[in-house]
Amino acid sequence: MTTPQTARELALGGSNKLKLGVFSAKVSRGGTMTTVPEALALDWQQNLSIQRTADDLGFEILIPVGRWRSFGGPSDFNADSFETYPWAAGVGQATQRIACVATSHVTTVHPLLAAKQGTTIDHITGGRFALNIVCGWLKEEMEMFGAALLQHDERYDYAAEWLSIV
Repeated sequence: MTTPQTARELALGGSNKLKLGVFSAKVSRGGTMTTVPEALALDWQQNLSIQRTADDLGFEILIPVGRWRSFGGPSDFNADSFETYPWAAGVGQATQRIACVATSHVTTVHPLLAAKQGTTIDHITGGRFALNIVCGWLKEEMEMFGAALLQHDERYDYAAEWLSIV
């Protein structure tokens, strides 16, 4: 078992200048807009296998897409998705070295909840938790939470304040 300091160093530190990671494997079809039958399906066991394989191969980070709705169309792109905080906790307890990230839209998650969830996941992962903060850009997703899509600069001002609370 690695110590928290060693785990954090392995995941986010280390001598590699270029960090390699897996992005968007926790949404249906991953990052592809395809209708082929063999496209990535959203299945916990398959997803966990991908994340463990990345950990075993020495990848440094797992970064999830934060999606709340489908883009529609023939492929129903990103229709199914795990929520990022419990996903990070789940893959974090099942891996050893890789950093486990939650992607958080600042207008959809209260900063106190984000801080509490992140701290809990950091304990679960032995210090391998990281937070990917996004400001939101898809109006329909923000409206699902009763929030208006702020103008570009306002979104980043809001994110700075949100992060200072976290």
